[in-house]
Amino acid sequence: MLKVWFSFFFAFVFSVANLSSAQAKEALDLVILETLPVPIVAESRAEFEKELIRIMPDHDFNVTTYNAEGSEVRAKEILTELALEPAPDLIVSVATLATRALNASEEFVDTPKLFMVVSAPVEEGIVPAIGATSKRNMTGESHVLDAKVKLDMLDGVLRASKPTSPFTIGLVHSTYPSSSNLVNQLLALDSDYENINLVAVSTPYLEGDEGRVEMTDNIVDSLNQKRSELDGYWLSSGPLAEANGLVEKVKETSGLLPLFAESISSVKDGALIGVVSEPASIGKSAARKAKLILEKKSARDIPVGKMDTYTVAVNVTTAIKLQLPIPSSYLKLSKEHVYH
Repeated sequence: MLKVWFSFFFAFVFSVANLSSAQAKEALDLVILETLPVPIVAESRAEFEKELIRIMPDHDFNVTTYNAEGSEVRAKEILTELALEPAPDLIVSVATLATRALNASEEFVDTPKLFMVVSAPVEEGIVPAIGATSKRNMTGESHVLDAKVKLDMLDGVLRASKPTSPFTIGLVHSTYPSSSNLVNQLLALDSDYENINLVAVSTPYLEGDEGRVEMTDNIVDSLNQKRSELDGYWLSSGPLAEANGLVEKVKETSGLLPLFAESISSVKDGALIGVVSEPASIGKSAARKAKLILEKKSARDIPVGKMDTYTVAVNVTTAIKLQLPIPSSYLKLSKEHVYH
């Protein structure tokens, strides 16, 4: 009987200890609003969640994720529905349209907000300048390199071939906000580079998977029509950069290759050079900002910045085909991202 009593006693103590340990973890509610279901969005969000759990082990996270399917209207509808529920501890928006809707929402002005995978926070009106703070309780980071730095890198490759005339490059993009903003930044610098002549090649932004297919077909047709005028093209960030098979379809129809791309997958497919922040870096960096906010630092006090970790990739086969020597410094930067 005494043995049974001791077994019961220790089982009870063990259960109470476990219960106390579980109760010691603070529960936090997070809402994640994604713009559209493309790899960079899904992978950045997954890395964010994983890193946040790792760096805040004493908290339990209740994460609810919504996807606006590429529609700003749908993003606004989701936020209207969320406003009927108790406010979460943090709202995270992923990519431009979801962030635009969240930044404009009057229902969540007092709720801490964090964005990621947004290339142009200044142009979106989130802050007046990189390094400034938002008055709407939002912070985050741009994940793209400055337009001038990217042009300098491409110019370095082109200059090494000692061209007798500028390379005419089609700036492939949709009217998706981040994509068109980046193209405008590039066009504004075009006259500074004697080896580069930039030409906009645009298609209207269309929502959903079917929209990406139609946008891809439109760009393939446009480049095919301009193939005699172009030496290559620049694949800007945005939904088109995430479209499957674009580089291959363009190559098949017009023979043109991207000279610059803002995704590693496009460099694998044949783009000469690319510079990008990878999803792992984006998600981890956002998680560190989220930790500050959840530990009660106001998002209003955290400046909007730019990522400081970028991956350079080069495609040697394309360089040989186009007779463009890749500087050794670029190959060193690329490390494991040199493709053949």
